[in-house]
Amino acid sequence: MDTLDSADIRQRAVALIQETGALLGMIPDLLDKSDEVKANHDDLSREVEGLRKEAATLRSEVQQLRTERDDMSESLTVIMNEMLRLASDAVGRLRPPERRSSFWREGPASPGEAVAGRGAAAATVWRRDV
Repeated sequence: MDTLDSADIRQRAVALIQETGALLGMIPDLLDKSDEVKANHDDLSREVEGLRKEAATLRSEVQQLRTERDDMSESLTVIMNEMLRLASDAVGRLRPPERRSSFWREGPASPGEAVAGRGAAAATVWRRDV
């Protein structure tokens, strides 16, 4: 059994030494890849920082454009309200005078005339528009 165990141990040791040799051969490749990854990371970090600055600039531009849009909207609202008022005035002036009913009664102009006019039935005036 001793021979079997020592042969088994020897095979395991040889296998471990071969595996260790393979792993040691991979170390330079891993170090090269690590340097490559680090260089890529640095390049990407600089690019990200540049994009962040550009995004901040664009955000401030968008805010400025929104402010200008709101100002223009307010100005247009004022202009449209003024145009609506002018159109309403024009329609009112172009409209024919109001025709009153033949039963329309013109009342006294002031309270003093109302007291004086109560006693005299003839003072009541009925107007009829023809």
